[in-house]
Amino acid sequence: MIIRRLNIRNFGKIHDRTLEFSPGINVLYGENESGKTTVHTFIKSMLFSLSRMRGKAARNDVYSTYEPWENPGMYGGIMWFQSQGHNYRLTRNFQKEHLMGELLNEDSKELTDVEKGSLEGILGNVSEAIYDNTVSVAQLKSVTGQDLVRELQNYMASYQGTGDSSIDLGRTAQMLKMSRKGYLVQEDRRQKEIDAQQQKLMVNIDYIQGEIRDIREKLSKIDEQEGSLHMRPGDESGAALLDQRVARTRAKRNGYAAGMVVAAIAGIVALILAAALADSIRVSLGVVAVAAAAVVFCGMQQLKYARELQKRMRMKGRWLSRQEKLKWNRESLQQDYDEKETALKNLQEEYREYEDESYFPSQNEIEIQALNLAMTTIDRLSRDIHTQVGGRLRQRTSQILSEITGGKYQEVLMDADLHMTVNTGDRTVGLERLSRGTMEQIYFALRMAAGELLCREESFPVILDDVFGMYDEERLTAVLRWLYKEEKQIIISTCHKREMEILDKEGIPYQKILL
Repeated sequence: MIIRRLNIRNFGKIHDRTLEFSPGINVLYGENESGKTTVHTFIKSMLFSLSRMRGKAARNDVYSTYEPWENPGMYGGIMWFQSQGHNYRLTRNFQKEHLMGELLNEDSKELTDVEKGSLEGILGNVSEAIYDNTVSVAQLKSVTGQDLVRELQNYMASYQGTGDSSIDLGRTAQMLKMSRKGYLVQEDRRQKEIDAQQQKLMVNIDYIQGEIRDIREKLSKIDEQEGSLHMRPGDESGAALLDQRVARTRAKRNGYAAGMVVAAIAGIVALILAAALADSIRVSLGVVAVAAAAVVFCGMQQLKYARELQKRMRMKGRWLSRQEKLKWNRESLQQDYDEKETALKNLQEEYREYEDESYFPSQNEIEIQALNLAMTTIDRLSRDIHTQVGGRLRQRTSQILSEITGGKYQEVLMDADLHMTVNTGDRTVGLERLSRGTMEQIYFALRMAAGELLCREESFPVILDDVFGMYDEERLTAVLRWLYKEEKQIIISTCHKREMEILDKEGIPYQKILL
């Protein structure tokens, strides 16, 4: 990969600045606080994006550090670079409300969304952590020589074990165990909550089932009462029976009333005849007596059936009232029954959902399985990667160190206790006995070797941000010669002129970029 040009539109203290780079060595020169580190952060952000952290961490994260005060809507820029024979233009805006990233293949004119993974494939799927720990080199921040010994020791151990100094397999395994414990606690708590909810649901289900049984008994009693009143479908209608009885009683009452009228008329006629026909007065009086008796009898019977009719009418009224009451009770109970049935079905469905939740693996259980698999995988990798990476890393680090030290230190070694030493050819020397400058050279050799091993698919530009502060002129000359020999794109940030003076003295071509 070759960075051809940067257009920093708005990033940190740099606004609307274009920087041109050549394929070989580039020296980015400027005074302190001129923006050299800003340029390097911009390059990394363009390659791996820039996101804002949350909470208190967002106050001092990279996003907030380089977020522009002026025109914050435009927070980013453009990078033109070459990769595997193709020219690309990468455009980004990191501002959260206007987040954008696009990648244009200038040769094929194919335009893709960076967020869909197109850039990762071009970069050989190199992670940001690998980039930070290999080709992007900053000066070691250790204050004392002993601190530097420990840092180099940790770098070598991590690289040898994993191929990435940002990863500590032992610490990672421990963190996975802690995470698994957390998920186990959550799963146990979840299962207890499920059991408690199921128990609560079962109590409610039993209670509602008891209420439904009570309602069924009440409906059964109403059914019996309706049967006694001939109210059930298929039975002879109780209302019709009552109507028949009322009709019969009314007919009898009316019949006796008519008989009473007929008898009265007969008596009156008999009296008239008796008055008109003196010869038949006895007969007439006899007829009158019979008619009177008939009137009395019919009157008494008419009164009897009139009272019975009133009784029948009252019975019908009570029947209708009772029928209405039973009907209302049935409808009320049926409505209550339907509501209880619906509530019961809902509770049973909820109970089945909890059963399903217990049957199928939960998210916690899936995470636990994944963590178990990850721990098993890490355990296997921790045994295998040393053979795959460690040997090649030591060999290439030793080769680079020998070249930049003129053969003074020929080999980097590490024993079973992770104690790091260097071989001079006739003896080994522990890191703690080396000068700060030599340890800086080992650090440089280690980073360059790791970059070659881990960035195989795509060779990245080597970015060196003020890393030569502890180098004397001889060491610096050796490193610059080695960098030139490797024929990589090199971006050296410095606030000193001696790098350029040595490059001029050695006849090594370079491009000077002023900030």
